[in-house]
Amino acid sequence: MGALREDDHLPFPVPSRSFAISQEWRDLTFMHWKVDPKLLEQHLPDGLEIDFFDGEAYVGVIPFMMKNVHPKGLVPLPGISTFAEFNVRTYVVKDGHHGVFFLTLDAKSLVTCLYANRAYGLAYRYAKAKVKRHDDALTWTSRRSSDGAELIGSSAPNGPVQSAAAGSLEHFLFERYCLYTEHNGCLRRGYVHHQPWRFQQAEVSLEANSLLESYGLGLDVLSPDVVHSSDGLTVKTWSIELAERVNIDDRRDFLFLDGDCGLCHRLATFLDKRLGKGKQLGYRPILDEDAQRVIENMPEKLRNADSVYLIRNGKPYIRSAAGIRCVLYMRWYYKMWFPALWLIPLPLRNIGYRLIAKYRHKFFKRPTECLFRVD
Repeated sequence: MGALREDDHLPFPVPSRSFAISQEWRDLTFMHWKVDPKLLEQHLPDGLEIDFFDGEAYVGVIPFMMKNVHPKGLVPLPGISTFAEFNVRTYVVKDGHHGVFFLTLDAKSLVTCLYANRAYGLAYRYAKAKVKRHDDALTWTSRRSSDGAELIGSSAPNGPVQSAAAGSLEHFLFERYCLYTEHNGCLRRGYVHHQPWRFQQAEVSLEANSLLESYGLGLDVLSPDVVHSSDGLTVKTWSIELAERVNIDDRRDFLFLDGDCGLCHRLATFLDKRLGKGKQLGYRPILDEDAQRVIENMPEKLRNADSVYLIRNGKPYIRSAAGIRCVLYMRWYYKMWFPALWLIPLPLRNIGYRLIAKYRHKFFKRPTECLFRVD
């Protein structure tokens, strides 16, 4: 039986679905600089706001070891699952969800650099990097293969092990449970889970830091304002989802339908009466203000689609891909049809979808008002 997960310290709930990846973050040095927000905001995607502590914006450089990285259900692989990573990050907020945004994640892992860029939109770049521990001291070096940006230095703790007090700078910098990324032209959010950080005040010696200097933030890159170190912790991460939601506190999946379509009304009514035990699904007319806000923040090819939309686990689906997934919310004897429907090639399914959509008003009377459930 697995250990009971403690969530009382989380500022917001993580997704109810299973996590995607387990990993350990070990032997970390946290270096932070106060930064001019006007210089920082040019590196942020639209939709994100800089998060401030006592009126100050911060950027951090963190060299550390990623260990035992593996998808849920698999085991860590030697030579792949453990590697050094050096990231540059800043602190952002959207809809009250305080998180981090990575300017870069330099890592000595070709697999991670290829996969994380494509699957998450994270700015991973390959670098020859290493982190070594000597008793309590850490030394680290990294040189990016593409342009030679490097970080060379060492750190050592000089204070007691502690946890961050609520309202402190350390709480602001460390206790972050989501990240933001721009993926396929769309702002996404990914949730993370770990126990509260245990850390120490530290001192640092930097020989080179063109890694941070390359972003033109006007900083003395060899003299951070605040330094901490930590032995690290175990982390669970979830797949990314749309950062824009109907309601940030509403974790339901949503179906966006044509409020002027008799067939859509029948579909929503049919689904709603046959939902499986514990299944929840919200509905909105496509022209509803909430639905339009979510659609406008999707990738362009989805924004311009004349289609129903299903937002499932934070991921958008359209046309037949949305339609067949509706059976997953229904009772088990309907759900059995999903594998058979999924085996039909997508182009054929979409041809059928477009034919039905084209002639739907001839066979289904237009409603005089939207009658399906909106809550």
